[in-house]
Amino acid sequence: MTAHRQILNNLATAIAESETVRDFCVESFGRGLAVHVGAYAAAVPGERDAPFCWITPREENEATKEDDLFSVRVVIGGLVKGEGGEKVIENVVTERTATANGLTLNGGNAIVESLRDLVMTVARNAHAGAIVNRIRREENDIAHFPLEWATMYIEYLEPDGLSSVLN
Repeated sequence: MTAHRQILNNLATAIAESETVRDFCVESFGRGLAVHVGAYAAAVPGERDAPFCWITPREENEATKEDDLFSVRVVIGGLVKGEGGEKVIENVVTERTATANGLTLNGGNAIVESLRDLVMTVARNAHAGAIVNRIRREENDIAHFPLEWATMYIEYLEPDGLSSVLN
């Protein structure tokens, strides 16, 4: 069985080495992704670190027959910029007028969620040392300007052997 810390480190390495993730970050945020494993002494990742991917273990499962599962929380954070370099919080698609309805979309979360989904694809194929059993995305539609974030949870299966997977 691979140590949980090693699973976190293997996942982080796969994300940090992804050219697709790097290219998306450079295009959308103006620099590459900072990947952090666990909390560190100075603080948790924030605006100065963005865009970032913060990987931490999640609380252990307490349900029966869940001893083979290990859960990981992945938080993606970014400062989304528009075409002119301005920070984006919303995109007005259609202006509201006295005679027409208006439409405004959250401009930051969609891009950060797209980055999270790219990271999710990397995680599925990372060979981190355990079997990806399930990935759950958590949507965060409230803007936290200027830093936006999106979260996912990866549940790894660590069977004792082939017989425990087949049962």
